[in-house]
Amino acid sequence: MVNRSINAEGYMLPLGGPEFWLQAELQDALDRIVKAHFRDVIAMPRSPYPSVELSGRMTSSAGRCYPDTGQIRIATLYHRDHGIDETLLVLKHELAHWAARWRYGRRIAPHGREFRAVAKELDERITVTCPPFAHKERAQRRTWHMMCPHCRRTYRRRRRDKVACRSCCDAYAGGHYDRRFRLVVMSRAE
Repeated sequence: MVNRSINAEGYMLPLGGPEFWLQAELQDALDRIVKAHFRDVIAMPRSPYPSVELSGRMTSSAGRCYPDTGQIRIATLYHRDHGIDETLLVLKHELAHWAARWRYGRRIAPHGREFRAVAKELDERITVTCPPFAHKERAQRRTWHMMCPHCRRTYRRRRRDKVACRSCCDAYAGGHYDRRFRLVVMSRAE
């Protein structure tokens, strides 16, 4: 629940900066959508009522839904880049994930037939993907230069995890992981 005060005209206003205004507006929109389209989902005994929160840390996706808790996160950067209309579409998209999980069960594809049916019922404009962030705000992925200590073959990887040279493992370890062929970091490219 957002803290609110009453202004001179008698309207309820959220306390805080522009993020609080946006969060209050999104929560109000969420309440209207849920009451208009998802009364059946709210009536289910174990379905949580959804809530929206803003995230300044999200840089690669516009929104995220956690259907089991009802929590929906929306990226503040996405709102800044695309405005309130696109942000409301993201909210509807995430609400469609929440409703599809509770209407059809846990074992559905993230953007499968069930999701698309709920999304179409909610708003024809909902898409599976959304417009991208501005390039400079998007998280830049680092590339790791790694090398096999045995055959000296080099690899470029996005993740720095414990992996081994595939060709050496195939040739000398029967296709199974072997610590002798674990890749070592040479350098990190920016």
